[in-house]
Amino acid sequence: MALGPKAMGEAIIANLKRKSGKDLAEWQAVLADEGITDRKAAEARLLEHGLGRIQAMTIAEVTLGTNHYDEPDDLVEQLFAKFPEQRPLFDRAVAAANDTALTLQPCRSYAPFYADGRIAVSFKPTSRGLYAAAILPDAAAWPDRQPHKPSLGGSARLTDGVYLHSPTDVERLISEISA
Repeated sequence: MALGPKAMGEAIIANLKRKSGKDLAEWQAVLADEGITDRKAAEARLLEHGLGRIQAMTIAEVTLGTNHYDEPDDLVEQLFAKFPEQRPLFDRAVAAANDTALTLQPCRSYAPFYADGRIAVSFKPTSRGLYAAAILPDAAAWPDRQPHKPSLGGSARLTDGVYLHSPTDVERLISEISA
């Protein structure tokens, strides 16, 4: 079962001792002993200690109080800051997903909805419109459909990408994905 971003961070912390030889408190002591109080400096130093990038980032965020996954609404605000005109379309997707099994778990660079522990659809605002990645049940019915670009967020397992421009398209997509 795939984990959402917050659960993934919690799993990283829970597995630190087994994977790195030190638990969170021990890594925090290393940073404190070295007088590191800046998140980026903490990440760099933890990398020098041999931790992986995601481990280092997670420890630095938890230690220095900048864990963005604790505030999913803030992640969505930041995600749409550059393209605020697309936020109403995304809000329509959230509203349409309310009566489905889809669960929103936003990340820093895209906003995925999960179903059965896997990403069912992910959204990312772009200069071309609100990008949605999914496995479309009837891909031929979407004339603008293209192969999914994993660089635009979501799992590489998702095969289809579409740029959405209308509330009708957003509602149709959520309806198809959640059926």
